[in-house]
Amino acid sequence: MLLVKISSEFYAALIVLVLFAGIITTFERTIKNNCLMVILVANFLMLILDAVTWLLEYNGMVNVLYEILTISSVSLLYIIIAAFNYYIYFYLSEKTRVSVWVGHFGLPICIAGIFMWVTSPVHGQVFYIEDGVYIHGPMYAFSQILGASIILFDVILTFRHRKKLEILDFVAIISYMFLPLVALVITMNYPEVGSLLIYLSVTLSMLMVYTFIHVQQSIELKEKENALTQERLSIMMSQIQPHFLYNSLNAIYYLCTKDPEMAQKAIGEFSDYLRGNLDSLRTKDPVPFEKELDHIKNYLALEKMRFDDDLNIIYDIQAKNFKLPALTVQPIVENAVKYGVGKSPDGGTVTIKSREYEDRYEIIVDDDGVGGYSEKKREYDGRSHIGIQNVRERLRIQCQGTLKIKSEIGRGTTVVITVPKLTD
Repeated sequence: MLLVKISSEFYAALIVLVLFAGIITTFERTIKNNCLMVILVANFLMLILDAVTWLLEYNGMVNVLYEILTISSVSLLYIIIAAFNYYIYFYLSEKTRVSVWVGHFGLPICIAGIFMWVTSPVHGQVFYIEDGVYIHGPMYAFSQILGASIILFDVILTFRHRKKLEILDFVAIISYMFLPLVALVITMNYPEVGSLLIYLSVTLSMLMVYTFIHVQQSIELKEKENALTQERLSIMMSQIQPHFLYNSLNAIYYLCTKDPEMAQKAIGEFSDYLRGNLDSLRTKDPVPFEKELDHIKNYLALEKMRFDDDLNIIYDIQAKNFKLPALTVQPIVENAVKYGVGKSPDGGTVTIKSREYEDRYEIIVDDDGVGGYSEKKREYDGRSHIGIQNVRERLRIQCQGTLKIKSEIGRGTTVVITVPKLTD
């Protein structure tokens, strides 16, 4: 029996160490979480001291040392109770208005309890040692009620503000208070169990609190990350849409002086495009490549009207059955026309290819224009550079994709977009 008791407490102490490491590495450093750290440190020391106390009792060793270890372990239990009372206060203060005295409620009571145990070797009212055996005194039950009163206070406080709490946190907090109370009742009715059941119940409750709160914090962190991602995507899309509209309208403007009839036709096509595809321009979710290709064809049709024979377009599409962020290829094609073919005195060709491989899809946008594009030097204007960074970032966020550029002066520019085949 002795071996079981000592082993169980050392094992529980090991669990507490793991929880402490988890809080240190993953929890935000706040006053509330500092309370949890105090609880875990006190819990670890309490378990170790109590295990040694069991060993001393069964081996009939020095009474004074036995008394010191017993008082120390019980004092640590009071510290845990007071720290958890502070934890409840700081936690509820984040959710609702709570009076300051609530946080300090348990401290004087715990100090009184510790004082009773520290002085018990003198008066013997709480416990005494007789022939190396630990015996409860007449005031033992009262000393336990002191700690239980704080726990009951926290229970009432938690139930009072239950509507302000997340369900997982509510269950965890109640369990932390409920299990030690049950263990206390059992211990008072079966003294031979000693403090083992109480200490182990505190550790089990702490494990539940950590698990529930850690899960809740993980959920909240994921929600915050998703919100930030969607916000970034919204900003990025707002950068691209005006750029696309500007280029399209600029092409129509040019046609108004060169070929009014063609300009009229272009306006009609552009109007139909906006009417049918405005939703996809605003979408934050990946879209089918075929839909992206329709955007490109509409844009290039407008630019073809502007450049006429100076712009040649080749489509070499061998893969369509995949998705990618909306307006991913569009800005790349715009750059190929505006900064590649558009700057070449003899015009040129823009080639759009798509390929499927075992682990990925690739879209290649190639032009034989002037070349010489450099992201480091930002030889294109700021708007172009922002557009490429925008595309690269959305590829990374939405589908773990990549964008690579190879450009040579006088030979043109090739952009390769890679979309990996993600497995569920």
